[in-house]
Amino acid sequence: MTRRTTLGAVAGVLALGALAAARSRRGAVRDRWHVVTIHRDPADVDVTPTARPRPLAELGEAVELRVSAAPGDRGAELAARVRPDSGLSGSDARDLDEHVRRALRDTRCLLETGEVLRPDDLGTSRATLTNVPLRLALRKAKTGGRL
Repeated sequence: MTRRTTLGAVAGVLALGALAAARSRRGAVRDRWHVVTIHRDPADVDVTPTARPRPLAELGEAVELRVSAAPGDRGAELAARVRPDSGLSGSDARDLDEHVRRALRDTRCLLETGEVLRPDDLGTSRATLTNVPLRLALRKAKTGGRL
C-alpha cells in the first residue's frame, strides 16, 4: 500500500469513529418504540398498570406500553417507549431508555420461561484478567444492540 492510501484509510476510520461517538452522545431518540416478540398469545400478555410483569412494573408510569399480534401469527409483540410527556431531561431519558430495553428482554424471558435467564451469572466462571473484555460486553449486552 502506498503512503497516501494508508493515510486515506486511517482518515476514514477516524471519521467513522467520530460519527459513531457523536451518535452515542445524542442519546435516546424521542418517541422511539422498542419492540420484542414474545412466544405467547397476545391475550396472555397483560400490560395494564396493575398486572404488568415485574421488570416493566419497576419502570413506573414514565413508560408507555402496547401489545399487538406478531406478524405471521408468531406470538405477541410487546412495545415500550419513554413517554414524550414524562418531563425527563436528555440524560434521564437516555438512562430510562436503557432500562426499557433491559426490562423488555427480562419480560420476554419471564413470560416465555417463567424466570429471567442470566447467562452472565455462571457459577463456573471467575474474574480473571483475560476475561475482562467478555465481562464488560456481557454487562452492557442487555441494554444495547438488537432486541
